Amino acid sequence: MNANAANTYEVLITTGSQLNVVGGTYAGRSGNAGITLVNARADVSDAIVTGTRMGMSIARATGTTTGSTAVISGSRITGQTSGIETGGGADIQLTDTHLTGTGANSFGLNSFGAEVRAKGGSITGGMNGIRLRPDGEGVGSGANVTLDNVEVRGVAGAAILANGGGTAQINVLNFTRLLAGNGVLLDVQAASTATMTVADSTLEGNINVTGNSLANLTFNHGHMVGDVIVDGTSTADVTLENHSQFTGRLDQVDSVNVSTDSNWTLTGNDSIGALGMNGGTVSFGAPDTPATYYQLNVGTLSGNGTFAMKGDFASGEHDFLNVAGASSGDFALAVAASGLDAASPQQLTLVRTGTTDAANFALAGEQRVDVGTWSYGLASREIEGGAKEWFLDPTTEVISPGARSVLALFNTAPTVWYGELASLRDRMGDLRLNGGKGGAWSRAYGSKYNVADGSGVGYQQTQQGFSLGADTRVGESDVLIGILAGTSESDLNFDRGTSGTVKSYYVAPYVTWLGDDGYYAHGTFKWNRFRNESKVNLSDGTRAKGDYDNWGLGGSAEFGRQIKLADGYFIEPFTQWSAVQIQGKRYTLDNDMQADGDRMRSLLGKAGATVGRNIGFGHGAIAQPYLRAAIVHEFASNNEVKVNDNVFDNDLSGSRAEFGAGVAVAMSEKWQVHAGVAYSKGEHIEQPYGVNMGLTVRW
Repeated sequence: MNANAANTYEVLITTGSQLNVVGGTYAGRSGNAGITLVNARADVSDAIVTGTRMGMSIARATGTTTGSTAVISGSRITGQTSGIETGGGADIQLTDTHLTGTGANSFGLNSFGAEVRAKGGSITGGMNGIRLRPDGEGVGSGANVTLDNVEVRGVAGAAILANGGGTAQINVLNFTRLLAGNGVLLDVQAASTATMTVADSTLEGNINVTGNSLANLTFNHGHMVGDVIVDGTSTADVTLENHSQFTGRLDQVDSVNVSTDSNWTLTGNDSIGALGMNGGTVSFGAPDTPATYYQLNVGTLSGNGTFAMKGDFASGEHDFLNVAGASSGDFALAVAASGLDAASPQQLTLVRTGTTDAANFALAGEQRVDVGTWSYGLASREIEGGAKEWFLDPTTEVISPGARSVLALFNTAPTVWYGELASLRDRMGDLRLNGGKGGAWSRAYGSKYNVADGSGVGYQQTQQGFSLGADTRVGESDVLIGILAGTSESDLNFDRGTSGTVKSYYVAPYVTWLGDDGYYAHGTFKWNRFRNESKVNLSDGTRAKGDYDNWGLGGSAEFGRQIKLADGYFIEPFTQWSAVQIQGKRYTLDNDMQADGDRMRSLLGKAGATVGRNIGFGHGAIAQPYLRAAIVHEFASNNEVKVNDNVFDNDLSGSRAEFGAGVAVAMSEKWQVHAGVAYSKGEHIEQPYGVNMGLTVRW
């Protein structure tokens, strides 16, 4: 039978017949469906079908073993009790079709053992969107439904109801939405079995399994927020694979398998029968709920994976994994880091395994947990009965990366200050070469420091900068005055990816006296503005940041004599004294770690000699290669820094040897260039290299 844009009442198609519908309306009266198929076939497109009971009946005759077939697209099917009601063995394909049950207790799809595939469209019922039951005579392989980008809605009840003691296969695919008036996405009742696969879809709501029923739930790149609720007579199994995410309770679930970078996030205390892991993660609460702690009780544990946990050393509260039976495999404990210290650190037991224990637990990443100023390690012990516990041990404390960055930033300013000052000292050497003629000059410089302070916190500091200056003779005297300004940036590198940056801006007036008999004296005051930033990689993979500004003020004076020798050689003994004070500062990192540094002081004395030779090339050109050696001593100590009220002493006092080499070339009466390298080594500071290059234009 063919119907093209027909407007008619109910249509009945029976055994062996076929109905082809394009457009039109079909309205069932007196309890009839708009279209009824009995062991028949229908191809329906772009039609409106209504009925005073079901909108469309796709059935079979009693005693037969095959059902009807329907291919429906672009249509709307509406009924009082259901949009479509099916019999066993029916095969139904829906494309961009909308099924609606309008009654308070209705279903969008009421399937008795049919095979239904829906792509696009919607299925809505006054009670349930879909009800899945077995055929009364056992025809068909179960009530199965595949949903591909479909919206299923139960206005008052569950989105999908499986009951009647049958089996159901449910595939929720490609952005399918399940919506439920009572918050239950799937309700498995009355000794029924439901197997549901969720792929590339996100669900929000609960799954109920009651009345001696069974649910097998698989998430394949699927997401769900809600609980799986199982009564005492029923069982459920949950599998998460291929980057799936489940957030909610799985209490009393028989088995949970978490694999392939998938994640189960607990929202309460749960007890499950077996936990199998293959590269997945179990998270004890969401990251935005740091003060909530949960216990997971597991019958057996196997595989490999990660447990993301939290603990509070001060209160003793913590997440807890309890394995009652056998355990095997390798597992990482990713314990959340904190910027706050524990008031009274105590052992935090995170895992307890039973007597049949073949599992191994280790802290994730760097095998440490950062808790404010300190980082702690994991330890294990056997307890009564042969069981085993794994706990965070406060006796294993070391300074945390956050505290290291704080100490280093407060420690760095003096080395930054002295590194910048070196460019001015080289300019003073130029003046002695050219007879004290003033001019404009520039210096580009770079250096590296390996620093370990008195607290045992080591780091690497790399500095690069640029200075500009100008000076002029005062009348006909032997005195020159000048001023320089510049900027530098220092990068600090620590273990575990923690880093810091100090940006410095400075200005310094200076004065030089050059005597006729080779004696000289230099003096300067230098003012700095520092911009300090730290980026801390914490043990749990998160990052903390902090920054502050402060200033520095210091001065330096040098006195020496250039003693001329034969053939242009000279020796130049000298002594230099420098002092600087760096403003103290209090600041807080964004993980609540607090840092408070006193004023940083440095008093540096240096004594040494420079040996070189002036080599003339004609036309007024002179080259001056030189070697320099000195002993340097830092007198200042007791530079106190507090991290979360833990007191540290940034003590850089001690001596070091310093060596340098370079060459200054006066190419003419007007132009002069300079290049130099330096190395120093001491107890607390090593400078593997320092380089500078400069240009001078004489007035």
